[in-house]
Amino acid sequence: MTVALRRLLPPLFLVACRGGVPGFPETPLGHAGHDWLAAHNRAEGHAFVHFTTLNRGSAAMSGAQMDSVVHAGVQRAERIGRLTPVRLLYSSDTTLVMLLRSGDSSVWSARFTRAVQPSLVKVAVELERTP
Repeated sequence: MTVALRRLLPPLFLVACRGGVPGFPETPLGHAGHDWLAAHNRAEGHAFVHFTTLNRGSAAMSGAQMDSVVHAGVQRAERIGRLTPVRLLYSSDTTLVMLLRSGDSSVWSARFTRAVQPSLVKVAVELERTP
């Protein structure tokens, strides 16, 4: 194998692995969306605790509130199942909207918006099934 071909293989491999699946943009909201989706797809408490801790806003959140947010996230993830990005619909400094597909082929809209502080969260996440 020539040196030129060896240098070409890693980039080709990365493109093949991604398979054209759209990702979140490299923005603060895109990072929050990516982190939320990772927690959702793991569907377990530790992942949601980690996401919720990173996403805490400037308002104080009690232990009971944290438990409630984590529990609701895990329940929703178990009910919906894994989600895969389909298409980025909108992205700005304040809002990001991504279409996601679940295992049963349902399409979901995930909206990530910067929360006005003081708030319990930095980024509000709204997930709804699209018709």
